[in-house]
Amino acid sequence: MTSCRGPHATMAQRLSSANRQSGQALAEGLAVLGVMLLVCMAIAWLGRFQDMALSAQHASRHAAFQQTRTGIALTSADISKHYFSGPAHQWNTLRGQPFLGAGGEGVGVSIRRQALGPYAQPGGQGGPASALRGDWGIQDPGVLHVGVSLAAASFENGAAANSARLYLDSGYPSLHRHTAILTGAGHASGDAQVQQVLARSELAWGASASTSYTAGKKVAAIMNRVDSAWSRTAPDFDWLAPWAGRIPEHHLAPTGREAE
Repeated sequence: MTSCRGPHATMAQRLSSANRQSGQALAEGLAVLGVMLLVCMAIAWLGRFQDMALSAQHASRHAAFQQTRTGIALTSADISKHYFSGPAHQWNTLRGQPFLGAGGEGVGVSIRRQALGPYAQPGGQGGPASALRGDWGIQDPGVLHVGVSLAAASFENGAAANSARLYLDSGYPSLHRHTAILTGAGHASGDAQVQQVLARSELAWGASASTSYTAGKKVAAIMNRVDSAWSRTAPDFDWLAPWAGRIPEHHLAPTGREAE
């Protein structure tokens, strides 16, 4: 009898061991699947924040350049309309709620200027340098700082929030991006504006030009009667406008075709 029970008992032990191993493999598979789901959710969560951070950076740059060129400060409503609304900017939480709220109330804009001292200005500190900066419009008013911040909208903390919710959906950090630009650097729209700025400068142009104009007009009053017999053109005392768009010869470089 003992010899007959031996094989059956061994078979039963093997089946029992196989069942235990199958149950352990199933438990391990479920654990790995849960970890993979968490990793996928974390990747989507981080990607959403990276996209929002990139939009905030673009928004801060646009607002800074807009303020620099036009002097018009963009509001949070303007920023939200152009950069945080529309089908391409629908960021939702894991519960499906808009991250910035239905009206984009989580968008904030801050604008401030950082004043520059005299030694940080072109020419440094000094009477003539200060006068020239004022005449030429290159007295830098300071560094313009424009910041765009994103804060998660307030959500209802009901029974659903106390159920089996992930921590990723309960604590969203705020985002902040900013751009700094040195404004008022004396840029001009063209040659004509450069000449106008130069003509308004008493120190760089006005005083010397006025003395030369006076002397030249006295000479012209005498020489015009002499030159009229030779049909010569009268002197032109506009010493700036005719040079619009002209470049001194020593600043010109021949192109490849001209060099051939």
